[in-house]
Amino acid sequence: MDATPHFVINNPQSELAQQLEHLQIKLGKALRGFEGGFPPGVSEWDLSAHNPDLDMFPVPELVLFALRDVMGFRWTGPGEKVRWIVHATVEGEPFGFALRKQGFRILRRHGLKPELLRRVSGQLSSSLRLLEPFLKMVAEAQISEGNLTLANKMALHEDRYRYFRKLADQSFARTEDEPVGPTLNAEGAPDIIASIFDGVKWQIEAEQEGFFASGAMVEAWFSGLEHRLLLLRAFIGRPLPSGGFKAFLAEGWDDRLRILVREAGSTLNSGLMGRLRRVKETIRNPLSHGGVENDGGSFHFHLPRVGAIPANLSRYRGRVRMSFFPISPTSHNETCVVFDEVDALLSTGHFELPHQFVRWGVEPQFHQAGLERYAIALAGGAKSVEELLDRIGYEMDRHDNMDY
Repeated sequence: MDATPHFVINNPQSELAQQLEHLQIKLGKALRGFEGGFPPGVSEWDLSAHNPDLDMFPVPELVLFALRDVMGFRWTGPGEKVRWIVHATVEGEPFGFALRKQGFRILRRHGLKPELLRRVSGQLSSSLRLLEPFLKMVAEAQISEGNLTLANKMALHEDRYRYFRKLADQSFARTEDEPVGPTLNAEGAPDIIASIFDGVKWQIEAEQEGFFASGAMVEAWFSGLEHRLLLLRAFIGRPLPSGGFKAFLAEGWDDRLRILVREAGSTLNSGLMGRLRRVKETIRNPLSHGGVENDGGSFHFHLPRVGAIPANLSRYRGRVRMSFFPISPTSHNETCVVFDEVDALLSTGHFELPHQFVRWGVEPQFHQAGLERYAIALAGGAKSVEELLDRIGYEMDRHDNMDY
């Protein structure tokens, strides 16, 4: 077996290099009987594909890393509808571990003994757990330097937000209506008392449903905001210093918003920021944290001979009360206005072109080359951004279809 790892570490004296040596030893023991390469005269075309249990290899790329990058096994790729194939021999039998368009496959001779195939699959699957401590160190270093790609889930956040907003709008609109027709008694005549109670019940149910939907809407919107801020930080094309991504991620949502707007060369209206923070503090936080507010508004201290007083005193004004009507139609509409203004801020003006990357589902890369690519497109204007979107779409389709 070629025991030279393909994973290159610039500083051979570093802790990471030492951990790689330890990992190679551990993997060698866990993969006892595995050798790199096929037996003489065997090629991958001589082998048939086996579809293993997906739960055994949830991240197929770890097989490539373990066998090629750590153990130094031979590999080929990419090819037509194939991203990579690692070559191995176990007990004289050739095995290929391949990632194809159809998924991860284990290649072996037709008619191979099932017990050997089970042993190879189980041995390889269990050995992948040894990678986790080492890869955690690699991940921290890579993320710190911005060598990462963020999945663009903005459409999911937006759809969730719009779904609950529509439900809230419909429910609160019902509060202005009345039940169709009066309630009738056993004789079929209008029952005034029953009609009054049914009308009150109608109002309570409509406002309660509006509250439930509006609260879910607020939660969905803020989740989407935090996701959007990360996406836009890449798509504005501004370079990140060493450790810059982690530093940006560590900021609170409001500081991230201020930093992003400043980096994009735009301005943030203090009044809008205040109204947005008020929604966060008076609606989102109490609902998301079990009714416990950051400034103590959920707690009432016992003032002797007076009664229970909210711990945040005058700041209690405007808080969500856990009553029949915690969010009114008026407060819901005011919240929607704030959200619309922030959405407009982050999709027009200085953010109009970066927003196109968000809108079309581009998954941003935060390393220097990725940020420079976005910056060059932005500098070229709308046509340049459209061309880059087309190019990225082509690259994604080619990668997904493995058209190499």
